[in-house]
Amino acid sequence: MLLAPALPLACPPLPPPAAPALHPNFAERLYKTLGHHSAQEVLRWPATQPGATPHSVSGAALLARVQAWQQALEATGPLPLEAPVLLAHHGSPELVAALLAVLGLGGVPVLPPAGAGVRMLYHLLKAERIALALVAPSMQRRLGWLGRLIGCRCVAAPAVPNYDEWAAPKPDAVAAPVLRAVRPEQPALISHSSGSTSGRPAAVRRSHRVLQAQHDALRTQFPPWPGQRDFPLFPNVILHNLAVGALSIVPDLPGGKLAQLDPARVVTQLVAERIETLTGNVFYFEQLLAYLGQQPATFPGVRALGVGGSPVPELLLVALRRCFPRAVCHVIYGASEAEPIAVRTVAGPALDPRLGYCVGQPHAGLAIRLHEPQPVWQPDADATRTALGALTGPPRYQAGEVLVRGPHVAAAPGAWLPTGDFGYFDAAGQLWLTGRRGAAALVRGVGHYQLEHYLRQLPGVTQVAALPRPDGAAFDVLVAGSITAAAVQAASATAFGPGLVGQVTFRARLPVDGRHFSKIRYDLLC
Repeated sequence: MLLAPALPLACPPLPPPAAPALHPNFAERLYKTLGHHSAQEVLRWPATQPGATPHSVSGAALLARVQAWQQALEATGPLPLEAPVLLAHHGSPELVAALLAVLGLGGVPVLPPAGAGVRMLYHLLKAERIALALVAPSMQRRLGWLGRLIGCRCVAAPAVPNYDEWAAPKPDAVAAPVLRAVRPEQPALISHSSGSTSGRPAAVRRSHRVLQAQHDALRTQFPPWPGQRDFPLFPNVILHNLAVGALSIVPDLPGGKLAQLDPARVVTQLVAERIETLTGNVFYFEQLLAYLGQQPATFPGVRALGVGGSPVPELLLVALRRCFPRAVCHVIYGASEAEPIAVRTVAGPALDPRLGYCVGQPHAGLAIRLHEPQPVWQPDADATRTALGALTGPPRYQAGEVLVRGPHVAAAPGAWLPTGDFGYFDAAGQLWLTGRRGAAALVRGVGHYQLEHYLRQLPGVTQVAALPRPDGAAFDVLVAGSITAAAVQAASATAFGPGLVGQVTFRARLPVDGRHFSKIRYDLLC
C-alpha cells in the first residue's frame, strides 16, 4: 500500500513577492496615478483675474489634454526618442500637460531658466540643438515664421475655450496617452540651476532613473496622505504631487512671477483653500510674514511646511512657527541635481547662528563626504565668559565642500557631485553649512555663513554678505539696512572676537538670484 508522505512539521516561509518592476519611463507613474484619480481634482490653478474662480483640473482632464499635445507633436511624424523639446508655454495647466506629453513620447522636455529673455532662449535652442518648441496657439501664429527661420518648429495643441472642456464625457473612458519605453539613463528632463554662483544658470539633466529615485526619496521623507491639499511654490513639487496623488493648489502669483508676489492674495488662498502643506523659499515667507505682521492671522489647519532654496534665518523659523502653530516645520536642503540632501525638523529654541546654517540629518541612502576639510571655529562652550569664543584653540569639527553620491543624484554612476556648499558634521550627525563656493574661504576658522547668519538677526539688517579678504585676515561686510557700521563691528567682536570684520559697506539692495530672490550673488559683489 502506498503511504502518503508525511507533511513537514514546519514549512519554510515563502519568499516575499517581488516588487513590480518600474516602467523605465517615469511618465508611466504619472499616467497611472492620474488614471487612478481620474474623477478627482489633481490641479487647482489661479485664474488670471484676481478673485475669479480658480481653474480645476481632474486626472481625466489632464490625461485628455496630454493626448491632445501628443497628437499635435506627432502630426507630422513620430517624435524621435531623446529629442529635446523646449517648453515655451507660460505657466498654466497647459504647461503641465505639455511636459507630460513629451515625457511619455520619450522626448526630453526642456524648461528654460527663470526669467529667460529672447537672447537666452536663442542660445538655449542652439546649445541643446532643439528643433521643436511647445507654445500657446497665439504664440504659434506670431512666432511660426521666426521658428522656421532659426530651424525650430513651433507646436501648439488645439485651443479650448476653458479648462472645463478638457475632460471627456466619461472620465473612465479616457484612453491612456502614448507611453514609450526608454533607457533608464536617458535624459527625462532638462531644467536649470538658479545661477547664484556664476550668474549663468547651468543645465541640469535628470535621467528617468534619477527622477524615479528623487520622487521615491521625497515620498519616503515626506509621506503623502489621501486627499492631501498641498500649496507648492516650486514647480518640481507639482510633478511630485501628480506622482503621489496629492492635490496641487498653485499659489496666486501675478503672471506666475514670484517677483510680483502679492501676499494678500496668497494669504486669502491659504484660508479659502484649506491648505494642509506648503513649501517656499526665504523671499516668499518673508513677504508673507511682513504682511501678517500688519494683518495678524494664524493657520492651525496647516500640518507641515518646508522652507529652503537658500540659507534660512533662525528668526524666520521662529516667526513661521507662531503663524503656523500646528505645523511641523522643515528646513529642506538640496540641489537641482540632488533633492533632498538633508532635512531638519525644527523644534525647540532657535539655534546659535554662529555655528552656521543647520540643514539637519542627511537623507537615508545618500553618501556625503567633505572635500579638503579644514578646522572650523566654534563658540566657547562656557557661556559665562565675557569673550564668547576665541579664534584659536583645538578645533572640534572640520569643514569642507559637500560632495554627494547616491541613487537620486544626477551625476555619472559612482561619481561624487560637488554641491558648491561647504560645511561640517556635528557630534549628532547633523550637517551645518559654513559657506558657498566663491566666498567659502575660512577667515581664522570662520565661514562667511557663520558671520552672515549671526549678523542677519540683528535689528536693522535686511541683507548681509561677508567676503573674505584675499589675505585671509578679515571679512569685508556689505549690508542693506539701517544698522550702523559701528554696530556691525561691535556685534561681530562680541560674538566672534575682535578683528574678524574689516570694512563695512552699505548698499540699498544686495544682488540676488533670479529664481529664489534669496541667494546672494557674490560674483556681483567683488
